[in-house]
Parts: sequence; C-alpha cells; structure tokens
Amino acid sequence: MSDSKTQQIRSGPHPLSLHVASSTQNWTAAAAAFPLFQLGGLQIHPDLKQQAEDLRQNIADADLEQLQLRIMTKAQNRLSHMLAGIRAYQHHPYTRQTTPMPLFNKIGTTEVRDYGRDLVDDAPVVLAVPSLINPAYILDLAENHSFMRNLSEQGIHPYLLDWTTPQSEELAFGLEDYIIKRLLPVIRELHRHHNKKIHLLGYCMGGNLALAAAQILQPENMIEGLTLIATPWDFHVDQPAHLPALTTNFLAKDIFNSGLSSIPANIMQLFFFSLDPTLSDRKFRKFSTQIPTASKARNFVAIEDWVNDGSPLSPQVAIDCLRNWYQENQPHNKCWRIADQIIDPSCLDLSGHIITPKTDRIVPPASAKALQKILPNFTHTVASGGHVTMIAGNSSKTTLWHKIASYLK
Repeated sequence: MSDSKTQQIRSGPHPLSLHVASSTQNWTAAAAAFPLFQLGGLQIHPDLKQQAEDLRQNIADADLEQLQLRIMTKAQNRLSHMLAGIRAYQHHPYTRQTTPMPLFNKIGTTEVRDYGRDLVDDAPVVLAVPSLINPAYILDLAENHSFMRNLSEQGIHPYLLDWTTPQSEELAFGLEDYIIKRLLPVIRELHRHHNKKIHLLGYCMGGNLALAAAQILQPENMIEGLTLIATPWDFHVDQPAHLPALTTNFLAKDIFNSGLSSIPANIMQLFFFSLDPTLSDRKFRKFSTQIPTASKARNFVAIEDWVNDGSPLSPQVAIDCLRNWYQENQPHNKCWRIADQIIDPSCLDLSGHIITPKTDRIVPPASAKALQKILPNFTHTVASGGHVTMIAGNSSKTTLWHKIASYLK
C-alpha cells in the first residue's frame, strides 16, 4: 500500500445522497420531536421505555425552551461532524496498491489466487470463500495488513477465491450455480493438486456457500475442516421489525422484474443500509475526529473504499438472497436446497470453528450463533469489532488472525 497525491476525490460513500439525506433528516428531526417526547406522545422502542421515562423525570424541572435550543445546537453539530467526516474521507490521499498473487485457477470469471506458493508441501491448505456482494480483497486489504498474507506467514497455504465481476455466463447464475459450477470444481482441483484434504473458510455469505459445498462434498472425503466467520444462518433473529416489509418492497421493484442483465451494487447497498440506517452517520462522525495520517484513519479509508467497490450482481443471486434468505429464512427453516439436497449443518461430520463479532448489524451475532446449536462440536470465538472490522480492522491482526491460524494448523 502507498499513498498517491494524485488520488481523485472520491464520490462515495454510495449512494451519497442517501447517506447525507438520512443524517440530515435524523438530526433536524431531533428538536422537532422533543416536545412530543416530553409530552409522552413519541413512540419509543420497548427496550428503551424505562430509559425514556427516567429521562422525562430528569428534565421535568428544566427550562424546556432552553433545552430545545441546546438539542438543536447539538443536532446541528453532529450533522456538521458527519459531513466533515465524509469530506475527510473523500479527500484522503490513500489508494490501494498491492502486488497481485499468482493465479492458480480460473473458471469463467472466478479466479483463485495462491498466497503460499513458496510454502512446504506439508503446510495446511485453506481456501477462503468471500461474499458475492463485496470484493474478495477485504481478506487482502493491504500488503502490510492482509489476512491472507498473514496466514502464509504462519505456515498455512492459503488460496483466495475471487468471484470478480460477473460476465455473460455468470449473469444468469443463482447461488446454486455459483456453488455447483464454480466453488465445487475449485475445491476438487485444490484437493487433486495437493493430494490432501483442505480447509474451507467462509466469510459472511461465503460461509453459507462453503457450508453447502462441504455438505455436498462430504461423500468425497476431501474437506479437513470448516471455519465460518460472521456467517448468517437465522436471517430473522434480531433484525429490525421492518425487515419483512423491506424485503417485500425490494423484490417488488421494477429492477428485479424488468429483465435487466445485472443488479447495480448500489441496490444491495441500499438494502443493507436500511438494516442499520444510522451506521453511516456514526462512523463518519467518528472519522471526522481522527488524524488523517494515523494508521487507524488509513485503515478506515481502505475499508470504506472496499465497501463502495462492489460489482453488480446477477439478478437471480440478488433474488435468492432477498427472497430465499431474508424473506423466507430458508437456511434456518431447513428448506434451503442446493444440488437436490436440503442444506442441514447437522449432517456434517466435520470439525470446525464459528467466529462471531461482538457488534454486527449486517449479521447480528444471534444469526451467526444459530449455527452453534446445530454444530455443537464446533468451537466458538467471539471477536472484537463489527462485521468488517473483526476481520480487517486496525487490531484484527492481534485479536483474531492468530486464533484462526491456530485453528487451521
């Protein structure tokens, strides 16, 4: 990684207008909502009702006019800090520059990169399977901050599966096609090449794909173990109450029913934004206080660039995720079918590991922990950080990477 003074000003975070409008609405509404709150007419989340009542008691004797002015000032300051954070991100000089690793195999647009070519033959072999929605390089964020390169340094032979941008064939794929026509052949080729069982490691929805592949390949006895990182299973637990309406609304959009060849990345970004609408505001306000040259700030920009670098999806993959997972909760309800099999983790005769973050709105911890009940023989680790920072954050090298390496050895 290096910085470039000629870096163009970023246009993100995407969609920019949504992030700005959401924060503007939230903070300008704060003062307007105060009288309604004070009179007890504002709808409060059930978990916060006691705190709200305590707050009303505490301000009962306050000068309400002055208090409302203070709320307005605080809201304006927070909005200003959020906008300052976005400007600081857009103008940050960082740009990602890494040395591409050797290509082991390519099927269609799916590439497999070899991060351990110089390792001894008896090194454990692991295939990392990322999500289809965001780029694979979150696992290889920087040459001096790379989960994949760190595994190699610890004597493990890692391969990274990179789905890349779908082209003509892949644009007709659903999740089942990616598993059967891309992931399974890659696993079989790695097994043949090394003549040994391999470990599968899945991150986010890559864990679902890896889990399905492990079950399908179980009769072939080629999988050594399975590591699932922030992998959702119960798609309804701890999700916002508006999730059913949200998925129904998205699936009804013209873009899913108009015959378009691909779904723009911003559409799925909009869906995940809707699961946690205040995340963008929180993280950019925090970023506005950071020293731009600090490693923590550089790491934030690297991750944010990755978030905004998604490829379009095939329409069927988007529909499979929204309908089969978020709407119908097929994995948890034991009706997610791949290759004529119901994917049921309890059928796996494998050892493995489940890793969940402490804080995560994309994959709530309870969603990932649902796999614990089905896979009681798997070890479980709670990692500090959120959905992304747990695996690529500034401290992930010391908090999680070495633990995963010890699992794989």
